[in-house]
Amino acid sequence: MNSPPSANAAMIDPEDLRRQLLQLGEQQQRLVAQLQSGEQHFRQLARSVWRVQEDERRRLARELHDGIGQHLTALRHRLDGLARGDGLATEQSLRQALELCDTAIGETRTLSRLLRPQILDDLGLEAALRWLARQFGESSSCHVEVAVSELPDPLDSDLCTLVFRVAQEALTNAAKHAQAGSVVLRVSRRGKHLQLLIVDDGAGCDLNAAWARSSSGQSTGLASMRERVRLFGGQFHVQSQPGEGLQLRVNLPLDPEEVR
Repeated sequence: MNSPPSANAAMIDPEDLRRQLLQLGEQQQRLVAQLQSGEQHFRQLARSVWRVQEDERRRLARELHDGIGQHLTALRHRLDGLARGDGLATEQSLRQALELCDTAIGETRTLSRLLRPQILDDLGLEAALRWLARQFGESSSCHVEVAVSELPDPLDSDLCTLVFRVAQEALTNAAKHAQAGSVVLRVSRRGKHLQLLIVDDGAGCDLNAAWARSSSGQSTGLASMRERVRLFGGQFHVQSQPGEGLQLRVNLPLDPEEVR
């Protein structure tokens, strides 16, 4: 017959039990801290996305008011004069009214394309980026060189939109704020990732000061690009020094399932 276990063997060492309980307590604290950190990060990300959306709405409102709105107001004055039949009712006034109409129509179409270019849906990312480069070249003195290679076909629609928006924001910063003369924009596939590289020869910036302005809500350019990329599980890197231009690198997973 097997002898029953001794009393000593059945006893639990109190010191060992205390260590196990301490370990369990520490693990629980770490898990709670991770959950709190994740929740805080999510809230910060949600606020950042909200700020980006509000900044885009603000910029759209300014474009509508300062551009199209003023043209339509001037057109209204011309037509009012023609309706009254006063001295403004001349051939010159009619020509001016038509010119104002053409200008307003052109700006409306440009604004519509910048909000969501049809070419992005119809012809894809490469065609949309080349169109964007031409637009910036025509509206500023900034020359944009575009190189796109080895993109998968088809490419995820949301990913196309993200790359286009980041490029659009980067070109806006380079042309309007950094006063860049030339920009190089490259998009390529590296294994399971899509890489975007944008380099300009503009004025550059103090990155610490730039991120500080973004945190305080004074400027959302860099922050909007970074948060968009983070939403897609990507990596965002920027290098710059005052007077030395700016280099921006984005690395994005091609498979949307990897982000979930």
